[in-house]
Amino acid sequence: MATTVGFGKLEREMLSNNLLPGDVRIAIIDFKNQVKTGMRLTPHENREQRLPEAPVGTAYYEFQVGQAHPGDPEPRGKRRLVALIDPQRQIQKMFFSDQHYTQGVWRQLQYP
Repeated sequence: MATTVGFGKLEREMLSNNLLPGDVRIAIIDFKNQVKTGMRLTPHENREQRLPEAPVGTAYYEFQVGQAHPGDPEPRGKRRLVALIDPQRQIQKMFFSDQHYTQGVWRQLQYP
């Protein structure tokens, strides 16, 4: 079940993890394990500013979900997880998009 968080213009829907496809739930586990080790983390620059600004001392990192499908213009596919991570490698928030390369919507996941 999705619930609403925030207020005013910052209000957005929080997506329950049990509503995610199985491959996304598996990707969350893989991403969490990668964050624990601190290896191969890919920074997410949030250039389009579709995610809230990262507080000082934290940073966004992204994780690819699945592979590109035939006909996708980008070789990495368009589904992504993005996590806001603090200096102790703790995930503060996690977001999912199935349209990373377009005007897609980032949905905050119920996390932790």
